[in-house]
Amino acid sequence: MHLASSPTDTSTTTRTPLRLVTSTSLVIALCILGDSLMYSILPLEAANLGIGLSLVGVLLSANRLIRLLSNGWASSIYERFGPRLPFIGAAVLGLISTILYGFGWGFAIFLGARMLWGVAWSGLRQGGYQAVWHGGQSTKGRLTGLLWGIVRLGSATAVLGGGVFYDHYGYRVTITVVATVTALALPVAFWLRWPASFAHQRTSAKATAQPKRSGIPWQVWQELLSARVVRQLLGAGSIQLYLSGVIVSTTSIYLAERLQVGENTLLFGVGIATITGLLQGVRWLSDITVGPAIGRLSDHFGQAHMALILSTIATVAVGGLATLTDGYALLCLFLYFLCDSGINVTLSAAASGVAMHASRPHHLISAYTTAGDLGSALGPLLAFSIGRYLGLPLTYLATALLGLLVVFCYHQTQRTSHK
Repeated sequence: MHLASSPTDTSTTTRTPLRLVTSTSLVIALCILGDSLMYSILPLEAANLGIGLSLVGVLLSANRLIRLLSNGWASSIYERFGPRLPFIGAAVLGLISTILYGFGWGFAIFLGARMLWGVAWSGLRQGGYQAVWHGGQSTKGRLTGLLWGIVRLGSATAVLGGGVFYDHYGYRVTITVVATVTALALPVAFWLRWPASFAHQRTSAKATAQPKRSGIPWQVWQELLSARVVRQLLGAGSIQLYLSGVIVSTTSIYLAERLQVGENTLLFGVGIATITGLLQGVRWLSDITVGPAIGRLSDHFGQAHMALILSTIATVAVGGLATLTDGYALLCLFLYFLCDSGINVTLSAAASGVAMHASRPHHLISAYTTAGDLGSALGPLLAFSIGRYLGLPLTYLATALLGLLVVFCYHQTQRTSHK
């Protein structure tokens, strides 16, 4: 993989990064409300929507599977047109997908809405990474933590507030409220002003100087994967998001099996959707409470070191989740969600750092996000199929150990390269 030094742009690196990342994150946070809500209430509402439980995994994975294609589309569109129009278009698609969730027109329409959201997320996420690039190498961890912190605040709001609304007012009212709030993303996206991107300028210049490389995606993939650190970083991101997809998508089922004491309620009369929302809210809120701090620490100690530490703690937590019961298992689930947030921020910052020096930064980010989407797509899909036969505890533990192994290999490669 050919590397290039990043240019210095003082106006970009001193004034606009924080404002740009904050505004971009707000748009993404508003757009992600409907998607995040689905992970807590769709398994509970599926029967009323005429959707079999076995198809829930398909729906929760469909948006990620389509991103295996749409990530490449997004990177090419951003590279060609710049960030403004693609980002606005992605926000519009996100709103449409959320509205479609509320119609209850059966599996086919719901599947289309999930795929539409996948395309929207490719564009929104690409815009988020491009905003982070304006801060340069020294602040990539901090800005990545801020990006995902604000985005996941939206997710936390969806699962917490949405769970309460669902338990008290039902599915359709909940979706209507969420879609109304999501619509607020559009004026923010239109208002957003993108400064000239050094990554966009550099990529455009290279595409002009080397036209033979611009039209052959497979050659671009070969170039990216020729670097060992990129292969391991993609593997680590994929496995981490696979495990996250498994656990997040099965939280409500896990709680229903282990803690349910009545037909429709848990202890103290609190609904499953509310409890699921509270626990998943910990995951999403940790992105804004813990994420920026972990991002700052990763800038200081190195992303590889932080990723290994957090993956080790996460594996221990998953082991407890798989073997313990009742309150102890919930504490382990709480600890895992905290670590999951930190790993996501750390690996995303590492990918942004590598992209800043890459000859095709948009495509490297596309490769990283595509690898992650492959893992996160397989998570719910296998959790509601193979995982039901193997059992969730074994599925949790085996995946966590595999993820730790891949992160360890990435850590060793980075350690060797810096000697």
